[in-house]
Amino acid sequence: MFTDTHAHLSYFDFDKDLPEVIQRAGEAGVSRIVTIATDLADARQTQKIAERFPNVWMSVGLHPTSLPDSNLSDMKELAEMAGHPKVVAIGETGLDYYHSTEHVPAQKELFRAHLGLARQRNLPVVIHNRSSEADLLEILRSEPERPGPWGVMHCFSGDEKFAFACIELGLLISYTGVLTFKNATALRQVAASVSLEHVMLETDCPYLAPMPHRGKRNEPSYIPLIARTLAEVKGVTVEEVGRITTENAHRLFAFR
Repeated sequence: MFTDTHAHLSYFDFDKDLPEVIQRAGEAGVSRIVTIATDLADARQTQKIAERFPNVWMSVGLHPTSLPDSNLSDMKELAEMAGHPKVVAIGETGLDYYHSTEHVPAQKELFRAHLGLARQRNLPVVIHNRSSEADLLEILRSEPERPGPWGVMHCFSGDEKFAFACIELGLLISYTGVLTFKNATALRQVAASVSLEHVMLETDCPYLAPMPHRGKRNEPSYIPLIARTLAEVKGVTVEEVGRITTENAHRLFAFR
């Protein structure tokens, strides 16, 4: 019924009970999980997890904040990993100016390299944005056109203008547990204006646990809590949210 389109199952938070976490997800109706890599070491661990669990797929990428430890030379191994049968996307990649703008040129170069690899492999892109909307859109608009959907703006927290700019480019947008937070009124207003055909759900676990678990470790079994809030915002059933967002995930990731 549900798909968690963005998790970080390789993080140490899940070292002690990952099988139980996966089991709880299935019991909650979360039939597929995409676990996301943020650097090469993480990608190697992510691959092991995806190979271990039949309902887990993977995306490989170098997070913008992994600079300067990550660099363009890492793309060679990343390109090799992208041929793995469990890889359904490239990323997490993008731009992040929240803490520092020290490495902006390198971030842009690395982001463009990921976009090129995604085109080469005919895979979608998992895009990270934090305080970088203008530069992000400029790069995306300069890319050759691809039939949509060809990527997702993950952990979406922008305004309505940014949401529709992403959709116009052929991207989906994905909501996390932030949608359930009491102070997320503006984000829920955006969600009310965006058709479900452009939306997916994610946990971004172990971060951003939805209410009533805010501040605790997040996990894929909490996806239905995000779906419930989205259903209330849209005035539809949780079942409809689950069905449509899962169909969107299948369109984007083409699970094999």
